[in-house]
Amino acid sequence: MASTSFQNVSHGEYDAFLTFRGEDTRKGFIGHLYTALNNKGIYVFRDDKQLEKGGSISPNLLKAIEESRISIIVLSKNYASSTWCLDELLKIVECKNREDQIFPIFYEVEPTVVRKQTTCFGEAFAKHEEFFKDNIEKVQKWRHALKVVANISGWEFKDSNESEFIEEIANVIFRKIRLEPEILKELVGMESRLEQLRFLMGMGSNDVRMIGIWGMGGLGKTTLAKVFYDLMSHEFDGSSFLADVREKSEKEGNEISLQKQLLSDLLKLSDYSIQNVYDGINIIGSRLQRKKVLLIIDDVADVEQLQRLVGRRDWFGPGSRILITTRDRQLLVAHEVDEEHILDLDVLNNDEALQFFSTKAFKSHQPMGEYVELSKRVLEYAGGLPLALKVLGSFLIGRSADLWRSALERLKKDPSNKIMSILQISFEGLQDSEKKIFLDVACFFKWKNRDGVTKILEGCGFSPVIGIEVLIEKSLLTVDDNNTLGMHDLLQELGQLIVTRQSPEEPGKRSRIWREEEVRQVLTNNTGGEVVEGIIVNAYFPENEVYLSASAKAFSQMTNLRLLKISNVQLPRGLEYLSNRLRLLDWRRYPLKSLPSNLQLDEIVGFKMCYSRIEELWKGFKLLFCFQQPLNMLRLMKLSHSENLIKTPDFTKVPNLEELDLEGCTRLREIHQSLLRHNKLILLNLKGCTSLTTLPGEIFMKSLKTLVLSGCLKLRKLPRVVGSMECLRELLLDETDIKKLPLSIKLLFKLVLLNLKDCRNLETLPITASSLKCLRTLTLSGCSKIVKFPESVISMEDLSELFLDGTSIAEVPSSIELLTRLELLNLNDCRSLVRLPSSINGLKSLKTLNLSGCFKLENVPETIGQVESLEILDISGTAIRQPQSSIFLMKNLKELSFHGCKGSPSSASWFLRFPINLMRWSSDPVALSLSSSLSGLCSLTKLDISDCDLGEGAIPSSIGDLCSLEELHLSGNNFFTLPASIYHLSKLSSIDLEECKMLQNLPRLPASIHWISLDGCVSLKTLSDVLNLNEHQLPYLHLPCVDCLKLAGNYDLALSLLKEYIKNSE
Repeated sequence: MASTSFQNVSHGEYDAFLTFRGEDTRKGFIGHLYTALNNKGIYVFRDDKQLEKGGSISPNLLKAIEESRISIIVLSKNYASSTWCLDELLKIVECKNREDQIFPIFYEVEPTVVRKQTTCFGEAFAKHEEFFKDNIEKVQKWRHALKVVANISGWEFKDSNESEFIEEIANVIFRKIRLEPEILKELVGMESRLEQLRFLMGMGSNDVRMIGIWGMGGLGKTTLAKVFYDLMSHEFDGSSFLADVREKSEKEGNEISLQKQLLSDLLKLSDYSIQNVYDGINIIGSRLQRKKVLLIIDDVADVEQLQRLVGRRDWFGPGSRILITTRDRQLLVAHEVDEEHILDLDVLNNDEALQFFSTKAFKSHQPMGEYVELSKRVLEYAGGLPLALKVLGSFLIGRSADLWRSALERLKKDPSNKIMSILQISFEGLQDSEKKIFLDVACFFKWKNRDGVTKILEGCGFSPVIGIEVLIEKSLLTVDDNNTLGMHDLLQELGQLIVTRQSPEEPGKRSRIWREEEVRQVLTNNTGGEVVEGIIVNAYFPENEVYLSASAKAFSQMTNLRLLKISNVQLPRGLEYLSNRLRLLDWRRYPLKSLPSNLQLDEIVGFKMCYSRIEELWKGFKLLFCFQQPLNMLRLMKLSHSENLIKTPDFTKVPNLEELDLEGCTRLREIHQSLLRHNKLILLNLKGCTSLTTLPGEIFMKSLKTLVLSGCLKLRKLPRVVGSMECLRELLLDETDIKKLPLSIKLLFKLVLLNLKDCRNLETLPITASSLKCLRTLTLSGCSKIVKFPESVISMEDLSELFLDGTSIAEVPSSIELLTRLELLNLNDCRSLVRLPSSINGLKSLKTLNLSGCFKLENVPETIGQVESLEILDISGTAIRQPQSSIFLMKNLKELSFHGCKGSPSSASWFLRFPINLMRWSSDPVALSLSSSLSGLCSLTKLDISDCDLGEGAIPSSIGDLCSLEELHLSGNNFFTLPASIYHLSKLSSIDLEECKMLQNLPRLPASIHWISLDGCVSLKTLSDVLNLNEHQLPYLHLPCVDCLKLAGNYDLALSLLKEYIKNSE
């Protein structure tokens, strides 16, 4: 396309122009698409071709194309036969100067047919060339326009679920039409930067590209990256935005958290177990090589941070883009970001700065009246720095001209640090409580959960609900989608500078202390005075590492201390005093058995002493309770892994407690009965309390949402529910010794999740469990004494996930068809399972069925092919040898695994099925028998037929009809060659042939391939077709060939493979 401009987004009469060939698509599809777009508020011009008589398209139609923001082109088999359609198409291509303004839909026609103009398109153009032989240039323009559109990434409709297909299109276009203007508001006045970034990104190229955005703080690097991410992430297979990497990496364990976030975002899995940073590197480097991803690594300060997240380009699939923002240009060079791919951000010029400032100060693009000259003076001081312009604009909006002049005079008084002076103007304009909130966030609470911080600050009397909102409005705070408080680095630096100026030389005379060395200095030398309000060290130290040893009087002078968070501080001579004004007491590995006897915590909000030596909770509060004064403000209590804690106290003394976390208190034996009658508790976590054998006999907690008893290995009985607990949503009982659930469980009728995993003595569920109508996830995995499918499950009408893996059930009842909302059924490793009911076709919502490891299961019902919603079917490791033919007709199936379906059949079934072969029967393995036609699996992206004892000819040539296939797993089989039709798998990116010991030759492979595993292919003789790839494929081809003995004699080939092996091992 000619241009990729983001500028001048049209706001014409229509949002979208819809062009289509009526006779191909009018029945249903176009109407449904139009309705879906219209329902989302998208104003669509639909060309009704009732007026089509073969003449030229009208001026009104041309105007509609020109004024529509985007065009949707539905390309169908007979589209090219209409000159009217082709004229519309040509006009669209001429008008739309950006590829992202054109959305092609390939309706029952392949893009390659449109691009190359073959079959029906070729026939249509043959007629056009005959008819327009005197105007052949017109036909050539049509051909070119079709090629342009066919090269744009769009949607391909082939016998898929039409409603889901249309919904996906409508969602993407809604985002484009409705969200793009909102996203671009952040860059008003800075559009040229987005233009530059778009150019550097080179979105049309298939290389893996690293791009850097470099510049000082406050220039808008993160904002620019976020806007690009929001606009373009939909064009990738996966995307991840890792914010503030520099700060997060400085904290213990957070580099692993960043690796986990990256993998979770890109692979949509949250259960990655990463033991250490190097383990994370290996996983990232091996799992993403076939995915086109967009990664934003924001605010990087150390090249090692990059090496652990995006170490090399070949970690990622073709077309991937990795965007890095940093203040250090040399860091980009060190990470081998190409010089031409680094965007050097500078301050805004006067025109850009004025426009950007005006949107913040006036909510328009320019100032008016006397504010014109005042705005110019603001720009002079801000120096084109976007952050300063944003903060000043947010501060000055709605204020009189006199107040503007006063603010500008204040700027003149501190010329030494212009940026900080600008930012401090907004701080000085805050109310006292708002200033305190700002300083607390700057020093202590950046990247903390807003709700948790609000509770602490409410206890301090700061009115944080309105205060935080004011700070957000003034651009001094941000809140992300995860409800996390954020603040720009320069604003954080400002807040910390304000506190440091209180006493530049002596940290013990400042209101807040957060730097590790300064905290060490104050607590070691007893220099903390009454001015100190908060000491928070966010770093965690290893168990045996002592951060510092403090004296008994370390806190004696800090009478106004309200926030204390420290870790690994030893008290060899005990502790004499802690402030009675504490709202947050968070002392990880507190070394004493009790708190000071004179401590009165009647204002405490959060009490955390994880890994402490505390033995009894209230022992340190004895004076407090002598006077019967409850802790009315206490909301959170966390003593996880305090292994000396033996029993809990009377919880009537903490009437407003909302969260209690006693996880890992392994010596805890006794729970006070008041706990299970608490009215305000929302979360109760007793996970891993391995000495807990009983709970109080009754439970009635009307506010409780989550109850965690996981890993209470000795707990055999649940208390009886004696009242409605309609707030309870999650009940986790996994790895307990529970034998049965109480009948009163019916009172938990709003329960959404019930986890009974590995309750190895549980035999069934009570019939009253049928009252759990809202239950969506039921986990009975590993409950090996469950031998019969629980009848009560059938009445759980909202159930969407059912885990029965590792149970001893022999069959699934036909009544399972009543679970019409079930999306996942896991029967993995059900070793007694012998049959599934034919009524399984009643599971209209089922997407995933896992039958792997059910080695007695010899087949599935033919009706399984009628489960049209099924996307993942895993029957690996079963006794199935001749799968039902209906499986190979499942048009929406995406993943299918027969891995390990081989071995000796059971003698009974074998005799009955093949009586004529009785004399020849032996215990030899029986290979899997595939259908001769696989073309029905038109949506299949992954096929695993590894280790199925497949011999020569066992893989049908119709495997080449799997038009959506991306991954093919064939390892451990016995064929000599592969079908030549594999070449037609145009989307195939990886093929696994490990341990195929009989394989001698490989056929020609498709151009899309970039991973072939040939380890252990000891008979393989040549790779001539594989290595004869074009120059664009070679950089992405991974070809491990360990133990390919027959290839060893080929010196040139061996050298090539060795180089590849060394490259991937670096």
